[in-house]
Amino acid sequence: MEEQKNTLSQNNPQQQGQDEFNIKDLLAYCWRLKWWMALCAFIALVLAFAYLRLQTPEYQRTSWIMLNKADGTNTELSILAEFSGKVVSKKIDNEIFILKSPTLLSKVVEDLDLNFRYFHYVMPVADRLRFGRSLFAVKRVEYYQNSPLKMSIIQDPLYPEQMHPSSVSVTLRNIDGKQCQIKELRVGKNEVKLPSATYTYGDSLAVEAFKFVIEKTALDDLIDGDRYVCTWHTPIATAQAFESRLTAQTNGKSMQLTDVITLTYTDALPRRAEDILNALVLKSNYETRAYRSISMQNTLNFIDQRLAAISSELGDAESQYKDFQSSRVLVDMNSQSQMAITSDMQYRNQLTEVRVQSEILKMVSELITQSPQGEYTVIPANIGISDSGLNTIIANYNNLVAERNRMVANSSETNPRVLSLNSQLEDAKQSIVMSVSSLQRIYALRDEELSRVVNASQKKMADMPRDQFELAQLSRKVDIIEPLYLLLQQKREESQIAFCSEIDNFRVIEAAFGSPNPVSPNRRMIYLLAFILGLAFPVAFVMVRKLLRVKVETKKDLEERLNIPVLAVIPKTHKEGYSLIPNFGRDEISESFRMLRSNIQYLPDARVIQVTSSVPGEGKSYLASNLALSIAHTGKKVCLVGMDIRKPTLHKVFPDVHQNPNFSVVGYLIGKTRSVEDLIQKSSVNENLDIIVSGSVPPNPSELLSQGLQEEIISALRKLYDYVIVDSAPYLPVTDSMLINSSVDATLFVVRADYTDLKLLDEINNLFQNSTQPVKNPNMVLNALDINARKYRYGYGIGYGSKNGSYGYGYGYGYGYGEENKHSSRHHKHSQKTSEKES
Repeated sequence: MEEQKNTLSQNNPQQQGQDEFNIKDLLAYCWRLKWWMALCAFIALVLAFAYLRLQTPEYQRTSWIMLNKADGTNTELSILAEFSGKVVSKKIDNEIFILKSPTLLSKVVEDLDLNFRYFHYVMPVADRLRFGRSLFAVKRVEYYQNSPLKMSIIQDPLYPEQMHPSSVSVTLRNIDGKQCQIKELRVGKNEVKLPSATYTYGDSLAVEAFKFVIEKTALDDLIDGDRYVCTWHTPIATAQAFESRLTAQTNGKSMQLTDVITLTYTDALPRRAEDILNALVLKSNYETRAYRSISMQNTLNFIDQRLAAISSELGDAESQYKDFQSSRVLVDMNSQSQMAITSDMQYRNQLTEVRVQSEILKMVSELITQSPQGEYTVIPANIGISDSGLNTIIANYNNLVAERNRMVANSSETNPRVLSLNSQLEDAKQSIVMSVSSLQRIYALRDEELSRVVNASQKKMADMPRDQFELAQLSRKVDIIEPLYLLLQQKREESQIAFCSEIDNFRVIEAAFGSPNPVSPNRRMIYLLAFILGLAFPVAFVMVRKLLRVKVETKKDLEERLNIPVLAVIPKTHKEGYSLIPNFGRDEISESFRMLRSNIQYLPDARVIQVTSSVPGEGKSYLASNLALSIAHTGKKVCLVGMDIRKPTLHKVFPDVHQNPNFSVVGYLIGKTRSVEDLIQKSSVNENLDIIVSGSVPPNPSELLSQGLQEEIISALRKLYDYVIVDSAPYLPVTDSMLINSSVDATLFVVRADYTDLKLLDEINNLFQNSTQPVKNPNMVLNALDINARKYRYGYGIGYGSKNGSYGYGYGYGYGYGEENKHSSRHHKHSQKTSEKES
C-alpha cells in the first residue's frame, strides 16, 4: 500500500508542489474563458463609451506671462538683491498669490458676467432625434455667449445683506417658445415652491428678498419639451469655484530666479478658459496700476497744495520788497552789505584762530615747565600748532625721548650715551620754551590788532542805515521762498511724467492657448482600462469565487488538500432516483465507473473494498452499487454488502432485492442466522452480482459491530467472490466504518461536489494521518461533478466518455464528459464499419 501511495505521489506533480504557480495552467485557464473574456471586454467597452458620452470633456488653456522688474523700487538695491534671488522669489510668490486670490477672480467674474450660467439637457447619443428626449436627455451641456436664455437677479434693497441669496438655480421646460414650465427653483440649498408652474418669458417673479426674470435672447433656438437650467451665484462664490481650476507656477530652469509665470486653467468650455486667463492678466495689470496711481496721486495733490501756499508767500514777499524800495528810493545795497558781513566774518575767524593758537602754546609751555628735572616725556604732536618751526623742534624732542627710553630699557641711566641724550634733551627743551615764548608774544600783538579791527567793523555795521538792513531782510525772504517754489514745480512735472509712463506689472509672452483635444476624460486610458478590466473580470470573478467558496467543486480541491490519490471523478447524473449503469453504456457516467474499476485493479491485493464518506448524503451507496455492477460487467463475481446499518439504502438502489430482517447483516450480527450463504441474494441486473442487505436498523449499531462478527462475513465472502464491495456508514460521525475498516483491503472515500464542505477535507486528512488506527489503503473518489457547470472552473479532472455514440477524451481543467470530438466520432464509425466487414 505504501509503495502504491509513493508511486501515485511521484506521478502527481500537484502533491509534489501544491503551492507552486503554474503559468501554463493559468494561460490554459484563461484560454477556456476566452469567450467570456471577449464578451465582458465588449460590455466594458460599451459601458466606457456610455460613460464618456455622459461625461463633459475638460479642456486646458495656458498663458505665459513675465513679471516686469521696473516697479519703481531703487535700482541699486534691486541689483544687489538679485544676487541672492530671495527678493525675486518672494516677489514672484506674492504675485502668484495675488493672481489666485478670490477677490481678483471675482472682479474677472463680474467683468465677464460669469456668475450667470446656462445649461441644456441633451441626449448623450443621437441628440437630433426628437422622440425619447424627455427620458434620455440626461447630459447637461453649458452655453457660453450663445445662450438662448438670459436671467436677471434684482435684489430688494429693503432687505438686509444677510437675507440676500447666495445662489439661485432655475430648472425649466420650454413649452412653445413663449412659455416655460418651471420644474424646480432652488435658493441656496433650499427648494422653493412657486404658486404656478407655467410662466411667460420676461415675467418678473418675486421670491423672498429678490426678483428674477428669465428672457429669451436673440439666439432663439429653444427646443419644445427640452429642459434648461439657469443658475446665478455671487461673484465671490463663483471665483472660489474657479480658483480650484486655476494653477499658477514659475517656469524655467532656476525656479527661484525666473520671472516667467505659467497660468493654466481647465474648463469645459475652451473659449471661456481663454477669456478668463486673458482677462485675469489684464485685470491684474489694471489693479496694480490703480494701486500705484493712488500713491502718485497723493504726491501730486500734496505738491499742488504746497505750490499754492508757497506761490502766495512768494508773491507777498516780492510785493513788500518792491514797495519798500520804491517808498525809500534805495539803490541795490546788497553788495555793500555782503562785503561788510564777509569782512566781519573773516576778522572774527582770524581772531578766533589767534586765540586758539595762544591756548595751545600755553598748554605746551605748562607741560614742559611742570615736568621734574631729569624726567623727559613726549610732547603731543599734531595738536593744532600752526607754526612749522615749533612743530619740527617738538618732533626732534620726541625722537630723542624715544631713543633715550629705548636705551634706558636696554642698559641703565648711567650709560654715557644716555647721559649724552639727556644733555641734548635739555637743549631741546630750552629751544621749545624759547620758541613758545616768542610765539605767545606775537599772538598777543595779533589778538590786540584783530580785536580793534572787529570792533571797528561792528561799529561800521551798526552805523548802516536801518532801511538798508530791512531791504536785505526782504530780499533774503524772497531768496528763500523762490528755490522751494522752483523745486516743487520740478517735482510736479516729474510725477506727471512717471504717472503717464507707468508700465504693466505683467508682460504677456503668450496669450491663452491650448490643444483642441480635451485633457479629461482621457478616452484612450478609459477605453484601455475598460478593455483590461473586461478581460480580467471573468478571471477575477472565478478566482474570487474560488477563494470565497466553501464546498468541494473539482478534483484539484482534493489534490491540493489531501495527500491521497483520487481514483476517479464521477459525473453528476440528471436522472431521478438511484440509477445503475448499463452493461454497454457509452455515456460519461459509465465511462467514469470503468475508469474507477480500472484504477482499482492497480491497487495491490485489493479484493475487499470499503466504500464510505465523511458525512451522509455524499452518494457512497450509489457509488458502491455502480462500482460493484461495473466490476460484474467484466465477468468477475462481485458481492455488494450493505453494512450501513444506520441508514440502509441498497434496497432503494435494487428494488427487486428482498429486505428480510433475518437474512441480513443485522440478522447475522444478532444471531438470527450463522450461515453467510443464507445472506446472499442474486441481483436481477447482472448474474455476476450478488447482494447482502443491511436489514433493519438496530438500536445499538456500534455495539453490534464491536463484536467483530462482520469479519466472519467478509472472510467467508473472500472465498466465494473475486471482489467484495462494502457499503458502510459515514466515517466521521460514527465509529461503524472504523470497526469495519480492519477487515478490508482498501478504502474508497466518496466526496460529493457542491455538497462536501472544504473544512471536512482537513478532518479527513487528519484521519488518514492518525497513526493509532490508520485507514487501510485510502483512496478518494469525487462524486456528482457537474461537468458543464465546471467547464470554466480552475480545477481539472481526467475522464473518458462518449455521448450519442461518439467517444471523447477530456483532460485538463474541467474538460471531458460530454465534449464531443468529431475526429474521435469519425474514427469510431470507421472502426465499426471495419468490424462489420471482418464479420
